[in-house]
Amino acid sequence: MKRKKKRKAPSPALQKRLAELENMAAAQGIQIHYDVLEAAGLKLKGGMCTIRGECHLFIDRRKPMPDIIDFLKDQLARTLPRDLPEVGKETKNRAFYEPT
Repeated sequence: MKRKKKRKAPSPALQKRLAELENMAAAQGIQIHYDVLEAAGLKLKGGMCTIRGECHLFIDRRKPMPDIIDFLKDQLARTLPRDLPEVGKETKNRAFYEPT
């Protein structure tokens, strides 16, 4: 039987930074989910999506805290899925592909 490795507790500074980013996400209406992102033996990256008009950000809880913080910063810097035009809608600059 495998023993589980005990993780070191993250530093208070990292915990504070993560809390700040989580609060920023909440202020933008983004719900954060920490789960084990694995399906059929494949480890998934995580990311942001829109479900019934609400933004959700999925993060693999097995990642180290510095990686979670970097991932969260990157995702918050991107355009929110709800701010993107719907598939098939035209914008000023280009038309989006509509699958047939």
